[in-house]
Amino acid sequence: MQPHIHLAYDGSINADWVSRYALHLAANATAKKIHLVHILDGVHTEKAINAKIRAVEDECVAEGVELVKELRFLRRNVYSSLLEAIPPGSENLCVCGARATSRGRGFLAGTISELLLRRKRFNVMAIRVVKPGLLGVPRELLFPLSGHPRGLTAIMGFFQLMAPSVDKIHLLRVMHVSSLWFQYMTEAGAVKLRREGNAYLKKILDEFRSECGESAVQIDGRVTLSDDWVKEILIQASQLHAQMIIMGASDRNLPSRFFYGNKIEQILRETPCDVGIYRAL
Repeated sequence: MQPHIHLAYDGSINADWVSRYALHLAANATAKKIHLVHILDGVHTEKAINAKIRAVEDECVAEGVELVKELRFLRRNVYSSLLEAIPPGSENLCVCGARATSRGRGFLAGTISELLLRRKRFNVMAIRVVKPGLLGVPRELLFPLSGHPRGLTAIMGFFQLMAPSVDKIHLLRVMHVSSLWFQYMTEAGAVKLRREGNAYLKKILDEFRSECGESAVQIDGRVTLSDDWVKEILIQASQLHAQMIIMGASDRNLPSRFFYGNKIEQILRETPCDVGIYRAL
């Protein structure tokens, strides 16, 4: 089942860039509709925000997508107001931004997007846009695989909305080892880890073929060994010329207030391309 697309829109230039991702997803969905939600929190006047939304609507019309806007007065805070506006359930996908908004905050830590990801009330995709010239249509995606038993089950619905315009998907399984072990690892130990990584990679490739059937999308996979998971992903993203990194979020890896050492926060801060952090019910 394809989800209904909801866009949490704050009126910033970053929100305009993120809106193009929502537009792209909606254009590939059956309903071809975006429910845009803006909370009137005093940052923009109602007149100004309506003018900005009209620009988003013009882009939607050009792509054959219906835009339904909803302006809500602030209730307690923006986060609570968004929860009231977006229905719960796995049939709904909230697209929101990930950006550093003020000193002392990360790209997710301490933000509304982080709270939405943590709440697990509906599917969420928080996007950091580094290259707005992509217009929300990345052609090459990098999926770092965590080794989770669910594989790509959680992301498959989202991927199917992106698939029509994707040319290539890179699956990356980084086998993380401690710095000490990495320095003194034997060849036999490296072979064993690579074998485990390749077995998991094969499972994911089989999932893709089972879910997507024959597809024009090229899929490749690689297994690497590293004592620095974040650094390895960033290196691979650059070498592969990925236009977007897509990563899953969990309570374990979402940023805390001590976000500078957090892996997701490091990737969002140092990424050479757009990043999507997703969480599915």
